[in-house]
Amino acid sequence: MGRLVAFASCLLGAAAALGAAATPDIFLGDSLRQLGLAPLARAAGDAPLAERHGAKGLPTFVAEANKDYLLVEGVKVYLDDPIGQLRGKLTVTRIDYDKVIVPLAWRLPAARPGSQRILLDPGHGGKDPGKVHGTLNYTEKAATLDTALRLKLLLEKRGFEVLLTRDKDVAIDLDDRAPMATKAKADLFVSLHYNGGAAGDTTSAGIETYCLTPTGQHSTNKASGRADLTPEPGNRHDLFNLQLAFNVQRQLLAQTGAEDRGIRRARFAVLRTLTCPGILIEGGFVSSRVEGAQIANAAYRQKLAQAIADGIADYARLLRAK
Repeated sequence: MGRLVAFASCLLGAAAALGAAATPDIFLGDSLRQLGLAPLARAAGDAPLAERHGAKGLPTFVAEANKDYLLVEGVKVYLDDPIGQLRGKLTVTRIDYDKVIVPLAWRLPAARPGSQRILLDPGHGGKDPGKVHGTLNYTEKAATLDTALRLKLLLEKRGFEVLLTRDKDVAIDLDDRAPMATKAKADLFVSLHYNGGAAGDTTSAGIETYCLTPTGQHSTNKASGRADLTPEPGNRHDLFNLQLAFNVQRQLLAQTGAEDRGIRRARFAVLRTLTCPGILIEGGFVSSRVEGAQIANAAYRQKLAQAIADGIADYARLLRAK
């Protein structure tokens, strides 16, 4: 176990940690204290090896030994490594501290991207239907397009400029979607999808939001994507990718009551080469007995669109805050 490092070293030493195959552990509570958070009283139902930290104006963090995620304002945020324990205190790896905790606990840097022009990316299309609900006879490509059109109207009412990668049932290659954001000079990229379980799985459910795997971290799905140590253009926005994912996932959970499948990391083709912050949303399981029927309902898709719009608006307000 490594020793605690000063807060300045935690921030400035991130680059050195990125290239390391393993990173030293640091005490979670002591490190959060340097970010202005203090230990909070335990809540009913907390596990014996759990800690709570928070402060006025800052998010509340809940951590439990051996879990591979933190709860930040109640939202599950996956880590690279499980939370450890040493001498009765919880520990996290240095890279999880630099790449997950600091971006969510600390105020944003003065240099910030814009948020005015948004490119929405309805997943699939054309010959690629995505997930298919056999009983209700609808496709993921139709549901994502409908959700995107609803979201576009909601965002435009708030004053955002909104573009689409597709506004009809056409095929767009995965590798062509991120460059469309660059060509459009978009400030944000939001890819919309719906999930599906394995064959015969009708119980998996919940909403998850992905951001690009930061350099030096593993993707949440370890089998996906390219080598994690390879820097991608989209990694220039790691901090803002995570903030966007957090604000959107928080609103999605609050407004739908869906199971929280967490903020996850992946090196998806639509995220790797982005020149602006971006996320990919999996808005529920088409294969689920319950969620599959919900997604087929226009009112539910409107609810999802509203939640995403509210999350984007929250993120935009964060960028404007001093």
